[in-house]
Amino acid sequence: MTPDSGSAVDASGRVTTARVAEARQSITREAVTPSDGGPLRRTLDRVRGVRHGARAPARKPYPGESVLRVVMSMLLAALCLLTVAGAVVLLLLWQQSRDSGVLTSQLDRTWDILDTLRVVERWVAFAVVPIAMALIALAAINVGRATGNRRNPVIAALSLPAGLIAVWLIGSEWIAGSDDVVDQVAGLAVQIALLALPVIFLERIALTAEARRRPLRATYLLGAAYLAQLQFLGALSTIERADDSAEWGRLGAYLVIAALIQVLGTLAATESARAIEQGIDHRYQLRSRFSESLLAQA
Repeated sequence: MTPDSGSAVDASGRVTTARVAEARQSITREAVTPSDGGPLRRTLDRVRGVRHGARAPARKPYPGESVLRVVMSMLLAALCLLTVAGAVVLLLLWQQSRDSGVLTSQLDRTWDILDTLRVVERWVAFAVVPIAMALIALAAINVGRATGNRRNPVIAALSLPAGLIAVWLIGSEWIAGSDDVVDQVAGLAVQIALLALPVIFLERIALTAEARRRPLRATYLLGAAYLAQLQFLGALSTIERADDSAEWGRLGAYLVIAALIQVLGTLAATESARAIEQGIDHRYQLRSRFSESLLAQA
């Protein structure tokens, strides 16, 4: 076919029309240059050999997120079972006191069991923290590999113990030492605000991975509810020995409520980790397939 009168041949030998040439000029007329982040960012990029405005190619995420998620879920489930066991022990003790009474030896044995459950709960809770830190750090690394948008894994992982330590200090120094209800409520509000510290970093990771963030927000709300339960009603780690049989039923009911919050929190935390993992994998697959299609077209 012979080119029409409005066509021309470019330097590469391709036939182009005036309309195609105008379209190409409109596409390449402007070059959008993102902000370079200042002199310090330019220096770091120059040392690392990264071009300004260039995004690292998609790299396969490191494996292990699913294993850490399963381990964290099992430890959280163990915490739930310990709380349920404490509730069952207290409710059985209360029921026996109503039917036939409780001997002093039985009462001492019951509180020894509750003390053992508290010790085990404390160690399990301490084991959850490093597992969750490792999961957050690995998620921050993988989201950078999959999307090219780097997130600092050290700061993201340390935000969890920093927030938990701050919450514990507020509870022990502020709330526990005050008898004013208003002051205690103010301390709880500060605790809830500090609890948001690790959630903010996880929100950034989920936003970068374009993952679902509702499970993460549900986890935060359930964590705030458990803090209120812990401070005002009580949980397995805060109950104290009571010789009055009327208190045993109330404490058992409080433990049932705490166990319910823990179960919902475990489900929400597990779903949050799964959503971030799936978002990272989806972003990696999308970018890698898009790169392969570009190479195929080239």
